[in-house]
Amino acid sequence: MRRVITLASDLTNEKIAEMIRKARWGDKVKCPHCNSTNIEKVGHASKPYIQKYHCKTCGKYFNDLTGTPLSGTHLSLRTVALIAYLYLKLGLTGEAIRRELGISKKAVQRWIKIINRQAKFFQGYDTARRAS
Repeated sequence: MRRVITLASDLTNEKIAEMIRKARWGDKVKCPHCNSTNIEKVGHASKPYIQKYHCKTCGKYFNDLTGTPLSGTHLSLRTVALIAYLYLKLGLTGEAIRRELGISKKAVQRWIKIINRQAKFFQGYDTARRAS
């Protein structure tokens, strides 16, 4: 089945992660636990496009998504961005999104619930996307 909706092929997980980083921290990463800027990069999280950090002040580890609605997701950032776009911008139903993306009904319903609860975060993502 041919897909009706396409997203620019250059909008990769890496670029989305970079947009989230810029929207969240600007030029200076802050620890989400203690707000310190005394941070060091320590590799990557479970996904290679998500940077992992260590706070030298409180000693805790965190990544680009810690404390966001995207923390702990098993879907790619691109897939979550597509769900948000199709739902918020195009007004597609959960069933239409499921058919379009070929993912489970449960995953789509879960993300629509998160998007509704965290609409401000996803609208901020859209603003960051347009600015870059």
